[in-house]
Amino acid sequence: MLSLRQLQAFQAIVETGNFSAAAEALGTTQPAISKRIAELEASLGVTLLDRDQRRPRLTSQGYAVRPLCAEILKLCERMTRSLGDAAAYAGTLRLGITELIALTFLPALVTGIRHRLPCAQLRTEAKLAEELYEDLLHDRLDVVISPGNPPAGLRSRKVAQVEMAWMCGGDRDDVPRHLSIAELAAYPLLAQTQRSGLQALVNDWLVENNVRPNLTLACNSLSNLCGLTVAGLGLSPLPLAYVQPRIEAGELRVIETTPPIAPLEYYAAYAQTGLEPVAEIVTREVVVAAENSRYWC
Repeated sequence: MLSLRQLQAFQAIVETGNFSAAAEALGTTQPAISKRIAELEASLGVTLLDRDQRRPRLTSQGYAVRPLCAEILKLCERMTRSLGDAAAYAGTLRLGITELIALTFLPALVTGIRHRLPCAQLRTEAKLAEELYEDLLHDRLDVVISPGNPPAGLRSRKVAQVEMAWMCGGDRDDVPRHLSIAELAAYPLLAQTQRSGLQALVNDWLVENNVRPNLTLACNSLSNLCGLTVAGLGLSPLPLAYVQPRIEAGELRVIETTPPIAPLEYYAAYAQTGLEPVAEIVTREVVVAAENSRYWC
C-alpha cells in the first residue's frame, strides 16, 4: 500500500536532489528515506530513481510519477487546511433554493459564495420547499434556503422574508379592493401544490381564520401562478415587490384583506454532517444577498 510518507520522501528527493537533503528537510534520517523509497518502488513495481549516479536521477517511470505525486500531496494539504479553515473548502457544495430565489437574488448569492468559498464547486437546485427538505434529510443537498419552519433535527436560521399580498387580474371589476377572509374564500382561489412553502403559509392563514377555501387550480410554479392570476382565472397570494411591475402595468391588482396575510419567511437549513462552518458562510451570504435585493425585506 502506498503511504503519504513514501510520497513525501519521493517529493523531497525531487526538490532537494539527494537522500541526505531530503532527510534533513523531512526531519528524519537518510536510511529512513531510503526505506520509504524502496517501499514505494515495491508498491508500484517500478524503479523511480537511478541510484548508480552520484546524484539520484529520475527514471522514465519516476518522471511519470512526479506530477501525480505532487498533485496528491497538494490535495492532502488542501484537505488538512480545509478542516481548519471553512473558506478553504474545495469540495462540491449542493445548494437547494426555491423558484423565488432563482428569480430574484440568485446571481448575487452565487457571486458572494464564490468570493467567500473560491475553491468550492457550487451546484444549485430549485425545487418546492418540501422536496428541498427531503433532499436535505436524505443527504442529497448540503444547504437549503426555503420558506417554512425546517423539520426537526436540522440546524436553521431565519435569513429573509418577503411581503405577500392577495392579487387578482387587473381587469377584474367584479373583485372589490378590500375583502374579509370569508369574502375572499368565496372566490376561486389559485394555489401552489401542497409541497410549496408558500401554499403552507396560505393554508395556515386560512385554517387560523376558520375558512375553507375554494381552491380551483394548483400548480408548482410561481411564474405560472402569476400568469394564471393575470388571466383572470382566480385570486392568488403573490410576492408584492416581485410583481410590482405587473401591478404598475395594470396586469395585476392588490386586494387588501382582513386580516392581512403574513410575510413569507425563509430559513437556511443544514444537517450536522461536518459542513456546518461552510453552511454558516453560505447562510451569511444569503442574508447579504437578500438585504441588497429590492424584492426582499
